[in-house]
Amino acid sequence: MKITIGSFILQQLHALNVDRIYGVPGDYNLSLLELLENDERLAFVGNCNELNASYAADGYARMKGAGALIVTYGVGDLAALSGIAGAYAESSPVICIAGTPPLHAMKNHQLLHHTLGDGNFDNVMNCFKQFTVAQALITPENAAQEIPRVISRAWIEKKPVYLQLPSDICDVEIEIAAAATAPQLPASDKYNVQLAAMALLTKIKRAQRPIMLVDQMVDRYQLQQLVIAVAHRFAIPLTNMPTAKCIIPENTAGWMGGYSGNLSRPELYEHMAHSDCVLSFGVRLVDSTTGYFSQHIPAAAQVDIQPFSMKLDNTSYPAVSTADLLQALLDLSEDAPAQPLTPLASPHEKLATPSDAPIDQAYLWRRIQRFIRADDVVVVENGTSGAAIGGMRMPDGVKVVNQPIWGSIGYTLPALLGTLMAAPERRHLLFIGDGSFQLTAQEVSTLLRCEQKPIIFLINNDGYTIERYILGESSSYNDISPWDYAKLPAVLNTRSQPFSVAVETTQQLEMALEHASRQDRLAFIEVKVPMMDTPPVMKEFCNRCNSFNFGLTNPRRSA
Repeated sequence: MKITIGSFILQQLHALNVDRIYGVPGDYNLSLLELLENDERLAFVGNCNELNASYAADGYARMKGAGALIVTYGVGDLAALSGIAGAYAESSPVICIAGTPPLHAMKNHQLLHHTLGDGNFDNVMNCFKQFTVAQALITPENAAQEIPRVISRAWIEKKPVYLQLPSDICDVEIEIAAAATAPQLPASDKYNVQLAAMALLTKIKRAQRPIMLVDQMVDRYQLQQLVIAVAHRFAIPLTNMPTAKCIIPENTAGWMGGYSGNLSRPELYEHMAHSDCVLSFGVRLVDSTTGYFSQHIPAAAQVDIQPFSMKLDNTSYPAVSTADLLQALLDLSEDAPAQPLTPLASPHEKLATPSDAPIDQAYLWRRIQRFIRADDVVVVENGTSGAAIGGMRMPDGVKVVNQPIWGSIGYTLPALLGTLMAAPERRHLLFIGDGSFQLTAQEVSTLLRCEQKPIIFLINNDGYTIERYILGESSSYNDISPWDYAKLPAVLNTRSQPFSVAVETTQQLEMALEHASRQDRLAFIEVKVPMMDTPPVMKEFCNRCNSFNFGLTNPRRSA
């Protein structure tokens, strides 16, 4: 069948259930945007800049399974590159489409704007090769094969990909075999699956102190129910890395809390340290998620389970998808455990009566824990917000969107735009610090233009508090300009009427939460807290960061 190249790209995206594409117009991508303008199934959402567009596509992908952005060549795609790298680090399948100069101009190495003016059209592609799992410069000759190949790699590997679409071929017709369909995950080898399942069953039955350690992979490949089913069948307790917060519902029987090395609950840390069988699902032991490598996980106990393979006792089992492995494991066993798992006890902390007392971090987060409800989408910036939310016990169904590995401050505000559009039926809460907010604040205007209605909590502690605790508590480089944050939403979109307020006392916070819960519009709550007030775990983490980063030249050593 005949189809234009641009339409084929949009068809492939629609097959992945994508209905929003983020980006910024530029002369090289206008032909594709014009096509998108008249597409009834997909909508273009213009962002304030390309970096924000990449963050929005990432947030959308976390909720929908895949996300996409359209940018222009050079100035556009390179501006988005940090967000693409973040999507790679955090396993978010984002498809970046860059409109490039005309194909004839690229082939003839003409000197053009948005380039270095040297006729080199390989340099941008070489940059993206470092941060994506598949790339292609589309031509009429390769479009029918390369477009589905590249887009399918994002779906299968849960990583970003990059397509270059020359501006003069968007409307060129090509021949394709059939209409686009969603790509399929690789099939398992049935013999290998059975061998792996039997080996794993033997390992589990011999274990005295088994445990399951979950990372992002379980969410990206939608394995939650199978993982929980195996845990309950064999009475294996569960835990998760900070990158997998709430992937296992935290009221699940057997959940022991989050694991972050010796910053974990003592009972969990000891259980892991003495385990003889650790079912490790795609786990990456990164400094920021292990309390600076304070984990104690016996090497001989580990079973390394990846999306399409397993390694157990120095034997590798390729061509084994995790879903098939877990189902085969369940099929091999029939008996329920003699002692079923029990849920972790919930802490019951008293909350002071709201008054004229100033808000501190301890009060704020105890109150927020009561404010978050089942099925909320909670978008959490790194820093004090991330530390506090990471230690909370969440209701069932909560989705946490964060970026603990890449850690690009400002990520969460544009990502919120993506999560809102991917799951409009859910309540979305954003927790972001003042320093992070200043990087991407203009995207509030897009939220208002698109009539999105999140509740945004701006934690104003007057600068980069996390950095102050790492180094330079009173140094000027950790200062930022004081903004009147609560007035910004009205400035950033003069046609909207958001609910916006600044609070300093616990009574004011209570009233703001009550009003925000009743509003059918964007709510923006600026919460003013002391500069050096932070959750205790954040202070300990920053001390470890300081010791790790600065070595013998550490200024604190000579102080």
